[in-house]
Amino acid sequence: MPINALSPLVDVKAIRQGIAFALFAGFAFTLSFAVIKELGPDIPTHQVILFRMTFGLVPLLPLLARAPRGVLRTARPFGHLCRIGAGLTSMALLYWAVARMPLADLTATQFVMPLFVTVLSVPLLGETVGWRRATATLIGFGGVLVMLNPTGAAFGGLGPVYGVALASAFLYALAAIAMRQLGATEPPLRTTFYFTTTAAVVGGIGCLFEWVDPTWRQLALLVGAGLFGGAGQYALVAAYSKAPATIVAPFDYGQLLWATALGFAIWGESPASNVLAGAVLVAGAGLYIFRREAARRAAPGD
Repeated sequence: MPINALSPLVDVKAIRQGIAFALFAGFAFTLSFAVIKELGPDIPTHQVILFRMTFGLVPLLPLLARAPRGVLRTARPFGHLCRIGAGLTSMALLYWAVARMPLADLTATQFVMPLFVTVLSVPLLGETVGWRRATATLIGFGGVLVMLNPTGAAFGGLGPVYGVALASAFLYALAAIAMRQLGATEPPLRTTFYFTTTAAVVGGIGCLFEWVDPTWRQLALLVGAGLFGGAGQYALVAAYSKAPATIVAPFDYGQLLWATALGFAIWGESPASNVLAGAVLVAGAGLYIFRREAARRAAPGD
């Protein structure tokens, strides 16, 4: 929807700010993944999570300072535990995979998450998925098959790694559903803070059993992963606070452009044509599902 076509009651300046925040968030997240990829498999995943989450708290501190008293108090600890469990496992798998596959390919796998959300919303949320969203979901999973390649050589022979990345997207979908359930009573800052701090503690516990002394370069990369990831999280929250989700969400898919550019510039990676074609199908299906979901909430009926 063109910005100029929005209702006069909509703050166009805020919409533009929301889009700018969303674009920056995508770039910051991609930078964080690129830094983790540059670290490679030499640094244990739990150590990466410790630095990512600890330094990721830094951009949240201004939000906490301005938040009202009691913002962290919750009556739904079990809901947060489910979100943390799914989200933390998803993150561990994602960080393991990003060190072992092309950046653009990894980003493309994460586009599958909205498709998993659509499927899981039936048994977990009791939602009804009509024929339009069901068809879009099937097309999206068809895009996954295209990315896999008809020969079965997923992403140039990275089949097992690709499977881990897909499992990460599935678990992130579970986390997204948990966040949707929490959203009725829990503000985003509370959910983000609990996840970030708990993940940092879990990563720290893992480091008690396995720790690799980083070089100065690796230490700088670890700190950068945390700062970039935290800045991306802050920008994403700001984007959704400035503009409607239906406008912000499509810009999430800009991460594929950032990932492709960084992958080529740093490692000389060029995603295969089947990966790009499949990503277009998956992203298109995801965007349609998101738009349809927004329309369904405005006027029930799929």
